[in-house]
Amino acid sequence: MNILIKNADVLTMDPDNMLVLNQVICIEQGHITFIGDEEPLFFIPQKIIDARDKIIMPGLINSHTHCAMTLMRNRSNDLPLETWLEEAIFPVEAKLNPDHVYKGAMLGIAEMIKGGTTSYLDMYYLHEASVEAIKETGIRANLSYGVSTSSKVKELGKVGAYKYCKDFLLEKRGLFGNRLNTSIEVHSVYLVDYEELALSAKLAKETNSIIHIHLHETQNEVENCIKRYGKTPLQVCEEVGLLENRVTAAHTVHVNDEDMQLMRDRGVVPVHNPSSNMFLGSGFANIPKMLEIGIKPALGTDGAASNNTLNMFKEMHLAALIHKGYNFNSSAIKALDVLKMATANGALALGFDKIGVLKKNMEADLIMIKKDSLNMTPYHDPISALVYSASACDVDTVMVKGKLLMKDRELLTIDEEKVKFEASKVSRDLYT
Repeated sequence: MNILIKNADVLTMDPDNMLVLNQVICIEQGHITFIGDEEPLFFIPQKIIDARDKIIMPGLINSHTHCAMTLMRNRSNDLPLETWLEEAIFPVEAKLNPDHVYKGAMLGIAEMIKGGTTSYLDMYYLHEASVEAIKETGIRANLSYGVSTSSKVKELGKVGAYKYCKDFLLEKRGLFGNRLNTSIEVHSVYLVDYEELALSAKLAKETNSIIHIHLHETQNEVENCIKRYGKTPLQVCEEVGLLENRVTAAHTVHVNDEDMQLMRDRGVVPVHNPSSNMFLGSGFANIPKMLEIGIKPALGTDGAASNNTLNMFKEMHLAALIHKGYNFNSSAIKALDVLKMATANGALALGFDKIGVLKKNMEADLIMIKKDSLNMTPYHDPISALVYSASACDVDTVMVKGKLLMKDRELLTIDEEKVKFEASKVSRDLYT
C-alpha cells in the first residue's frame, strides 16, 4: 500500500544528508519515493503514520548469525570455543530436523524484528525450513548454504551436494520480491578441507555469490592453521581463490597487519561480534585499525547460543564501548561508525544494494524508535542516543519493503505466544 509517514525525524545514514527533521516520507510499492518538508500533492496515501516523538532510521542489519540456534540458548556457558563446539553444540545439531530449524528460525526472527532488525545473514543447516520462516514473517535475509553442510551431502557425496547447493543458491535468490538473497557457507578453514575451499571458490564464481565464512576467531585457530598450511587462514583463502570473490568474514579477531591489508585490498567485509567474542573468550577485533585503513566492518550477534540474544542494540552499545576501554582512548570508535556498521555496511555484507540508507528510490526497510522513554530522556543528540541509550524495547515500529512487520510493539506477521511455545517444546526434545 501507499504509506505516508508524517512528523518524521529521520537519521538517513546518507552522508550527504545525515539527519533531517520534521519530514514527510512517501512509500510506494515498497520503495521510498519522497522525503521532504511537505506532503506532495500527487501522493494519495492508503495509510498515514504519525512519527511524532519517534526517530526513524534504516532497519538494523545482523550480518552474522545462526538463527535457529535460539533453541540452544542459555544451555552451554563459560566454555572456550573449541570445547563449546565439540562437546556442547555439534552433538545437539546432529539431532536437528527441518521442524527444529523452522521453529528455531521463527523464534529468532520474532526476536530480531522486535529489536529493530530487518535483515540478517544466516549460516546454518536445513535452510529449506528457514526459507519458509522468511516467507511467512516478511523479514529480509541472506541464507548461506555450503557443500559440506548441505542436507544432501551424506546422500549424494560432495559432487552431488555441489550441484544441490548450486541449485539452491540460484533458485532461492530473489524470492519474495528480492527479500531473499543467498550466499555460500564456508564454515571455517579448520573445519573445511583444502579441496572444499577450492570447490567453494569455484561455486562462488559460477553463481556470483558472496562467501560467508568464520575467520581468525581465536588464536588457536590461527596457530593451528599455520602449523597445517604454513599460512594464516586469510592467506589460505587467498591461495585457494576464495578472496577473488566477495567475502563476508565473521569475527576476524586475530589478524596481523599483513592479514588486515589483504582484507582491505580484497574488499573483505569483516563482521564484528562483540558479545560472542567476549562470551567465548576469543578477544577483541581491532575495529579502530580497520576503520583507519579503510575497511568497512559490519556488525552481528552470532548465534543466540553464544550471545545469548539476537539484540543488535546491545551489539552497537558494546562495539562503541569496548574499544574505548581496551585502547584507553575515548575516541577509538565513534557512535556514527557503529551505526554505519549496523546499517549501510551490513547491506554490503549481505549483498543488498537498496537498503541500509533512507533516501529516494531505496527500499523502505526502516524502524521507528521512541525517543521519549525514560532511558532516552533528555534527548539531545540522536546519534549518541541510539548507540549509548536506546534499547531494543524502544523500537516501536518495523517495516520491510514497505510492509509493516511491527506496530506499537505488536508483531503483525508472527503469533508471538505460539512461536515461544513451539520453540520451547522442540528445544526440550533436543535435550532429551
